[in-house]
Amino acid sequence: MKSDGPMILAVVLLGAGVSMIFGYGVGSAGFNAAYPISAANLHLSIATTGPAALGGFALTVLGLLAMVWALLSAIVGLFTTGSSDARLARLERKRLEREENLGHADAVRLNQQERILEKEDRLRASFPRN
Repeated sequence: MKSDGPMILAVVLLGAGVSMIFGYGVGSAGFNAAYPISAANLHLSIATTGPAALGGFALTVLGLLAMVWALLSAIVGLFTTGSSDARLARLERKRLEREENLGHADAVRLNQQERILEKEDRLRASFPRN
């Protein structure tokens, strides 16, 4: 399975959700660096209200679900059975089937056009040219 589509969707949804939360948020941030690394801290306080809070949260959750979907697709893609030659043969077979279906559709269309021309000829023959 390809995970390109779900990954792009996840990034877009996560980006939109987080940007809504931070774009409409009011808060403060602080960072303190200290020599013993254990004393360093980061303080982030943000409050978002109204539709941006609900929409941002919903988009972020959907983005996380899409990220899980992309991860599962990537894992399934790693363990799919069959060699690349078998996949290429299957794709070639599908392409040939599509071409045959197109050929059939062209034949049907040509048959319809012939019937229309026959009807037009009969119609012209029934009316004299004066």
